[in-house]
Amino acid sequence: MNGIQKSISTRIEILRYVMIFGIVILHTPPYVPLSDIGDSFFDFIKAFFQHAVFRTAVPVLTFVSGYLLFRTPALCQFAAVASKKTRTLLVPLILFNLPIALVVLYLQFAYDGVSLSTVELYPFNLLEFIDACVGLVEAPINYPLAFLRDLFVISLLAPVWHALYRHVPRLGAVLVFVVFWFNLDFKLVLRNEMAILFYFGGLASFQQWDMTRLDKHAAKLLLLFAILCAGVVAFRMENRVYLGLISPLMIWPAASLLLDTTLGKWIAGMAKYSFLTFLMQGPILTILWMGYNELPDSVPYWIFWLVAPVSTAYIVALAYRFGVANFPGLMGIALGRSPRTHGEVVQRSKSGTAKY
Repeated sequence: MNGIQKSISTRIEILRYVMIFGIVILHTPPYVPLSDIGDSFFDFIKAFFQHAVFRTAVPVLTFVSGYLLFRTPALCQFAAVASKKTRTLLVPLILFNLPIALVVLYLQFAYDGVSLSTVELYPFNLLEFIDACVGLVEAPINYPLAFLRDLFVISLLAPVWHALYRHVPRLGAVLVFVVFWFNLDFKLVLRNEMAILFYFGGLASFQQWDMTRLDKHAAKLLLLFAILCAGVVAFRMENRVYLGLISPLMIWPAASLLLDTTLGKWIAGMAKYSFLTFLMQGPILTILWMGYNELPDSVPYWIFWLVAPVSTAYIVALAYRFGVANFPGLMGIALGRSPRTHGEVVQRSKSGTAKY
């Protein structure tokens, strides 16, 4: 692997963990609409990260996903993509929704009128139950995993994207934008901007764009991004889709500032926890929020807001280590890893060459 390829891979690892940890911050309860935020400095900081900075996490991760998929165009045949993405996306989607759906169904049945979820599963309806588990037409019951649902659907369209890249890349970009921006796909993709960003991520990989070209402007682009995010909060801009669409142009090069730094190397090393963090964040944050509500009123909310994301990341790291050490096969399935890849992870863990 040459230096440029290695730096790109490291940058992706950094972005993966930073963006997913940011999604944890984004989902830290309670949700407060941008129009209802207070006037204190803490309110501004909270809104800055929850309503602006990390609203770009899904767009950036989607762009990166498209880029990674089309690094090997030969693997973009429908059968190959369907097989791989069923393992890496669909199976984890089901495994981290089904138990929650069953628990909510039981509690709604046993305790009539109990409000544990916005999803009503009792009286039982098979289609609604399946929708809660995989997100057929709405977000699944483990609501952050709507990202996996959309990414799975978009990935299955790989042969379509590949044909457009080969024959009409520019016209393809226009077609993809029109179809998904104006919601002509109906509910094929729930977050339509994801398809647009996935297309451009794949195009960047397919056409071998120079992904380091903007690195020389990294500091300026990071400053611009911060200014735009501050503007979103200051002017109460509810529509942040445009920020999401342009965010990879600023965040991708900004990540280069962490390359070859101690902090950057530490973050890249934490990337192994990123997918499990994403999968588990919803239930953990809900439990932490329920626990906080049992504390005396004298415990200020800002403490919870600072502690909850860190606690979530720590709990996930412990769960990951425990799972790899004691249930490696199940962990491999839950995280969508191929047997070979997961076997290598377990071997490194047992030999002491990797830390968890």
